[in-house]
Amino acid sequence: MQIQTPESLVQALRDSRLYAAEEMTALASELATLGDDPQVLMRHLIQTRRITLYQLRKVIHGKSSELFIGPYIVLDKLGEGGMGRVYRARQTRLGRVVAIKVVRAHLLSNPIVRGRYEREVLAAAALSHPNIVSVFDAGVDDGRYYLEMEFVDGIDLARLIRAHGVLSVPEACEYLRQAALGLHHAHEQGFVHRDIKPSNIVVSGERHVPAATEPACVKILDMGLVRAVGFEEEAGGTDLTRDGTVVGTPDYMAPEQAKNSSTVDRRADLYSLGGTFYFLLTGKPPFPVGSPIEKILKHQLDPPPPLQAARPDVPAGLAQIVARLMAKKPADRFATAGDLANALAPLTRFTSGAEEIRARPAPNTGALAAETLPPSSITVPPLLPPPSTIETPSPQAEEMPCLPPGGAGPGSQGVSATDATPRPSDRNPSGRKNRRPPEAGRRRAKPPPPPDPAVRTSHALIVVAGVVAVLIALGILGLVAAVAFGR
Repeated sequence: MQIQTPESLVQALRDSRLYAAEEMTALASELATLGDDPQVLMRHLIQTRRITLYQLRKVIHGKSSELFIGPYIVLDKLGEGGMGRVYRARQTRLGRVVAIKVVRAHLLSNPIVRGRYEREVLAAAALSHPNIVSVFDAGVDDGRYYLEMEFVDGIDLARLIRAHGVLSVPEACEYLRQAALGLHHAHEQGFVHRDIKPSNIVVSGERHVPAATEPACVKILDMGLVRAVGFEEEAGGTDLTRDGTVVGTPDYMAPEQAKNSSTVDRRADLYSLGGTFYFLLTGKPPFPVGSPIEKILKHQLDPPPPLQAARPDVPAGLAQIVARLMAKKPADRFATAGDLANALAPLTRFTSGAEEIRARPAPNTGALAAETLPPSSITVPPLLPPPSTIETPSPQAEEMPCLPPGGAGPGSQGVSATDATPRPSDRNPSGRKNRRPPEAGRRRAKPPPPPDPAVRTSHALIVVAGVVAVLIALGILGLVAAVAFGR
């Protein structure tokens, strides 16, 4: 559709069905007073929040029908992965803003998988905890299966690290302490996530830094949904997710999960939290090199690289916690996520000399740049970067979901799961100061270089090949014996 005149823009808006008749009449009259330049009119529509940039692109392309999913009007596209697409949308009846996940149709073509999906979604909707993204509803519209979820205006930990670098020890501990509380609640209800990783943990509110004036609040995404369809959310070719065999992400997968995902218990999630801890503090997963199969073998055969070799400022106590989380045997890990949350609580407090980091960037109050608007012709520029999208504890688990920046204390106040305070999508500064060495003027001995990953992988493959050869030899001997006795 060509948008070259005010009349063509108004007609496109009328055809979109985004506005009631009276509202459209008033809007057309308002636009008529602003001149004849469609660019000026489109900028006015966005600045006055009459339409979003995503919606405007759909309107000028004649694809307004894609903005309606059941009882929801799509506002923005938040992301897309192997499971489907996620949108920010407004529910027309209640007017609340939610996140809508539209599951890819081919994933639910099997009636057995579809039945399991519906049961898991129903169970996930019963979970209610401030550190878990809530599932409100589910339905189907014109063959499209969708989930209505809580919209979290925040940033996931993978994006946070990519944008701002590794975290301080108290900040990383606070985020994973809250994640552990959410997992503890889910585990108590019989859920195992099976795909805990940085991109499935979202931080809203302010960052947990000394300058923060409100607490950070962490929420876990996709609780109960990964196993339901046997598929992992990211589409990058690094996830082994065939239904009935392996579900999860090799970078963070527990050794026992690679053998049979359906039989793992809560301790597999704790192993994945350990790998996530390693990523937050070093900027990379424990075994960053290799194919998915090679990474799975390393998680099963190799000890993780020492955390303090990559981050000398990490306290010995935290290094021991991460090592315990990533123990090869489930029995050697923490018994519950609540135990982990209690162990992390003292490490979330900042010392008096903590590095100053702004809790949130200065708001961008400038006018929209011209290049962010659709031009008058059909050629449309790329979208602006969207924001991320994501009780009954045991006596040992201390329920403090959202700590103020100073750390846990008797006066700590949590953030309600229904808190609707508007917040920008990225609460993080654009840069960080260089860290001071832990002990100035004191030389540290260089840690021994880690063994060559290729050598470790070749050793593992040799072991596997040897085992296969022995089994084949035993089979041949058994066959020979059977023939001999048969004679």
